[in-house]
Amino acid sequence: MVGRPLVASVITGLAILAVACNTSHVRVVPLPPTSTEASAVAPQTASEAAPRESESGRAAGAVTPSATPVTSAATTIAATAATAIVPSTTAPDLTWTLLAGGDVLMDRSEAAGVDPFAGIEPALASADIAVVNAEMVISERGEPADKKYVFRASPSAAERIAAAGVDVAGLANNHAMDYGPDALVDTIDLLEANGVIALGAGATSSDAYGHRVIEVRPGVRVAFVGASMVVPLGFPASETRPGIASAYQRDRVLANVRVAASEADVVIAVVHWGIERMTCPEGRQRDFAFELLHNGADAVIGHHPHVLQPVVFDDGKLVAYSLGNFVWHYRSGITGDTGVLQIDFDGGEMLGWSFHPHLLDINGAPVPVSEGARFDRINDIVSGDCARHQPPPTTAAREPQADAEDEAESEGEAGGEGEAATDPDSATEVESETEPNEAAESEPEANGG
Repeated sequence: MVGRPLVASVITGLAILAVACNTSHVRVVPLPPTSTEASAVAPQTASEAAPRESESGRAAGAVTPSATPVTSAATTIAATAATAIVPSTTAPDLTWTLLAGGDVLMDRSEAAGVDPFAGIEPALASADIAVVNAEMVISERGEPADKKYVFRASPSAAERIAAAGVDVAGLANNHAMDYGPDALVDTIDLLEANGVIALGAGATSSDAYGHRVIEVRPGVRVAFVGASMVVPLGFPASETRPGIASAYQRDRVLANVRVAASEADVVIAVVHWGIERMTCPEGRQRDFAFELLHNGADAVIGHHPHVLQPVVFDDGKLVAYSLGNFVWHYRSGITGDTGVLQIDFDGGEMLGWSFHPHLLDINGAPVPVSEGARFDRINDIVSGDCARHQPPPTTAAREPQADAEDEAESEGEAGGEGEAATDPDSATEVESETEPNEAAESEPEANGG
């Protein structure tokens, strides 16, 4: 397992000790009254004699006058010892965990009745928040878009995603509108009805670009923002048309990150970007990641290249450039290398991260791996040694009009739906791994994700 050192549990102990030192108060009980004073005090009722709540919310013990006789020569005051009431210093547990996976496509697994999430370790449901990218339409309505690859799964896929423990499903990608606006609305409605946040898409642009907030612990709020740099023709949302949040509306996306940061303790940006099958991030990924972090995001979780890319953690901020294919069609090569990203927090502070390597099995479902050449390759790439595993690129993103909110924005699909003459996946992976079915299985991935 690839990891970075987590902050030792000693920190939590020190924090608890600090809280105890700062919040423990000593309450001094006054001396009992003299006999003269006592005679002037009206008898207490039963309720008055019982312990009462002090202003600080703690119960104070009843004070009983002394029974020592009083003489005329001298008045003897029996003093009771001052009593200190120290409250419990146990601080609330604010630690929590986020698990993240990459692209999820369930058109084949759902039709076959396969649960592709069953073998994942740690299970997504074990996290406080789990997030993936839903790379498909979940609907039975609509007509296929005029593009080379269109993906969709049956409505039951939404229920299976929720049952797996997914809390947030990114829809800002180049397949969310594969079957038109009605199918996108169905996808959103089905996910939300099952308790899964549909992020980065909506019936209007206000819905698509809006951030969503989860209170993960009492008083600890986590905000999510979604956007895509891979934007097919007609996919961006407008106020009169369903669609996705386009990262080329950069000012709008960054403004929303700032608003989210003002309302939440942690901000997670989920972004679809990059060049397919490139294990190292391109310049525009790095530039946009910097802008997101600079405007208030704490972590950026990326998808689209269909391969893993490095995870970078610095100064309490994290960028996972690509988490690869998480649930997909069968892959035996580098596009079948995947895993679960784990990020650990204490309240609003990011403590560190770890990565749990997995491989896609014959059903395209992720299963854990702990050794071997592919395990080593996963560790290399995620740790930052990505160049040695860099295959030839497929389609490079072309820059759309930066401020357009119409169909001109999606100039050439921005790097995701190119019409490659050959299948780069089969051209390289079959040759190196002698997998006879790789060529047939890789077509949807070659330029479609």
